[in-house]
Amino acid sequence: MTETTSPASTGPIWRWTGGDILKTLVLAVGAAVGYALLAYLCVEFPRNYGQVAPIWLSNGFGVACLLSCRNRHWPAVLLGCLAGGLAAGAHVHDLLAVNVVLVSCNIVQVLVCAWGVRRVIGETIDLGRARDMIAFALICGLAGPLATSVLAASLHTAMRGGVLLANISLWSLGDILGLMTITPCLLAMVRMRHYLRERPLSASGAASLLLLLVVTVGVFAQNRPLLFMIPPVMLLVAWRLEVLGAALSATLVAVVAVIFTMAGHGPITLLRAGSTDQAIVLQLFLAVAIFISLPVASIQRHRRQMLQKMTEANAAVFRSEARFRQLAEDAQDLIVHSDLRGVIQYVSPACVAMLGYAPEELVGREGMTTVHEDDREAVRAIVIEHIAHLAAHHDNAPTRVEYRAIRKDGRMIWLESRPSLQRDPLTGAVLGISDIVRDVTEQKAMEQQLREARNAAEAAAAAKGEFLANMSHELRTPLTSVLGFARLVDDEPELSPDARRFIGRVLSGGKALLATINDILDFSKLEAGQLELKLEPVAPAPLIEEALDLFSLETEARGVALRADGLDGLPANLLIDGGRLRQVLLNLIGNAVKFTEAGSVTVTAAYDDAAGRLHVSVRDTGPGIAPEAVDLLFRRFSQVDAGLTRKHGGTGLGLAICKGLVEAMGGQIGVVSDPGQGACFSFDVVAPSAAGAKTLADQEAAVPSLPPACHVLVVDDNPANRELVNAILTALGAQVSEAVDGEEGVAAAAVRPFDVILMDLRMPRLDGAQAALRIRGGGGPNAGAPIIAFSADARTGGPGGVFDGAVSKPMTAASLVDALNSAMAKAPPRSLPASA
Repeated sequence: MTETTSPASTGPIWRWTGGDILKTLVLAVGAAVGYALLAYLCVEFPRNYGQVAPIWLSNGFGVACLLSCRNRHWPAVLLGCLAGGLAAGAHVHDLLAVNVVLVSCNIVQVLVCAWGVRRVIGETIDLGRARDMIAFALICGLAGPLATSVLAASLHTAMRGGVLLANISLWSLGDILGLMTITPCLLAMVRMRHYLRERPLSASGAASLLLLLVVTVGVFAQNRPLLFMIPPVMLLVAWRLEVLGAALSATLVAVVAVIFTMAGHGPITLLRAGSTDQAIVLQLFLAVAIFISLPVASIQRHRRQMLQKMTEANAAVFRSEARFRQLAEDAQDLIVHSDLRGVIQYVSPACVAMLGYAPEELVGREGMTTVHEDDREAVRAIVIEHIAHLAAHHDNAPTRVEYRAIRKDGRMIWLESRPSLQRDPLTGAVLGISDIVRDVTEQKAMEQQLREARNAAEAAAAAKGEFLANMSHELRTPLTSVLGFARLVDDEPELSPDARRFIGRVLSGGKALLATINDILDFSKLEAGQLELKLEPVAPAPLIEEALDLFSLETEARGVALRADGLDGLPANLLIDGGRLRQVLLNLIGNAVKFTEAGSVTVTAAYDDAAGRLHVSVRDTGPGIAPEAVDLLFRRFSQVDAGLTRKHGGTGLGLAICKGLVEAMGGQIGVVSDPGQGACFSFDVVAPSAAGAKTLADQEAAVPSLPPACHVLVVDDNPANRELVNAILTALGAQVSEAVDGEEGVAAAAVRPFDVILMDLRMPRLDGAQAALRIRGGGGPNAGAPIIAFSADARTGGPGGVFDGAVSKPMTAASLVDALNSAMAKAPPRSLPASA
């Protein structure tokens, strides 16, 4: 039979199979045969001896059958019991009406008792459990039989006569005895394998059963009142064999007592023969014996299980303790338990390797005794504060405390401690302090080495910066003169063609050298994070066109086309560092032109209004880049063509600088290339719109000339630089005074006022920053005059608040005039003394 669910209802629908039908028929036939046989014995056997039935086993058998099968088999079992009861009644010649009524009452009792037990206990019944045993005794030993026996005895009295109360007592006790003897026995037999697994049948258990049989037969084989000897032996059997023994002993005693009593033997026959007193005394004896053995069996089983669980728990505790003890003994870290006063109660064996002390040498001592005396009070304060916090907030998170400790041999080591509270697992009360201690001496040494390495690196970086500053000064100072005078000569109209060509070569070589120096210095600033962006309104389209025009002569000579796409769609003004954008473009376009022998170089630009970003790509038709070489492109001092026979020059810093500049402007740069298919470098930068602002070109065009009768003091130890500045400023109508070093500059500034002072930073005797400070603090006529730093140093600016501006070497006439005008515009107006 299988269970399915009906779509129209929520209950199960049973579909019967052939095997299940056969099993149901077997149960029904077995219930009928067993019920009929026991009913016949319980009626016919006492009748042969002129006695009434002292025990009714059939109902107990029926209840046992129902409790041993599933609920769906109950109708078949009940029908079998009904048929067996009717057959037994017919066999002893009961009247049909009496037979039907009494058997029906018995079947009702069977159903009531089984239903009550199943409802209270559930599907599985274990009389060895105190709960199940008590429920079974109350239902089958009291409530069920009393409720149905009263009705059956009343009907029996009405139909056959007799004393009603006597009939009720005999009927009730007989049913109770039957239910309390054969039902537990049969249920125990059903679960025999389970009980024997729990408590196997031992020699002492079998001996106790044999002893019970001998004692019971001995008591009932004679007529002396020795019934009191049987219950102790039943208790012994129940104690030895538990539930199975109690059920077997109850059945054994009931069978022997009924047989001998019915045969006229035993202590009960001392009462008047054939009287109901014999039946009542026999029933009471059996009831007392059964109600004693079953609880004792349940108690013994429960006791054994508790002892077994206690044994298992003790074993588990022992194994757990051994496991944790092994962990503590094998741990490299030191485990310490102290009381609330800090006195050590336990210390793991790791203390031998860590501190040189045996565990017994530290137990009973205060934990602070091994702490270095210089750290002792600080560690004590930290631990006390931490423990107080843990106790107040019911937290147990350890804190980390580092301190110095003294080993037994006097050597100092560094330890890391993590104290926490040890609490009672049941009450949560604080019991002491647990601590995990680790030797961090090597870690502290490594930290010291890292600090020294960092200091050395910082010193090396400072030395590198100083070196770059010196190199910048030494290289840019002569380059200033070379380029400045070359430009002045190039502006002369009377030059011959050869002289102008030679001067062009000088300018070209100087610019190449300046570009190399600028690459090195810009990369140094990017590494040090000192690069500053100067954001101003810039028109990107003209800037890109200007960058392309710088390479037009070179590309025309080689037949390479320069193209620009998307410039018409660019905004007029973007807020960006135009100089740095130009630097990136010149690097990328220069690289593309350098490696493209034929074809084209195309610059494509687009602007994302929503994101405020400028996108630029430079595509060429050159030889392309191998995949393994792409990773080298943006690394410093790396070149794809780095061999001795390389065709193209460069420092290998251009693309690394481009990457740094683009990232500084909030963008990203990348390349896509295949060998033989050219390369496409692309980047994007943050460029918010600056609509309505003047562009850099407009601002430069609006720069005015120097004020009339402007008097400038030039302080520089390089005569060529002084001559160059003099030539530029004199041509603009300014009056120029010169000083060869800082000392002369201070002296000149103390004699007469100047509109502005141009001060070199690196000079003999007195450098520019010190000279500026002395002029500011001297109280002379130029104490408030604007002073401009003039140097090739990569770190121009000097002490904060000293200079009013800066001009980097090499400079152009426009950058020099712009710096002078800006400084003079910011300076407060002052009147000249009469002596001037």
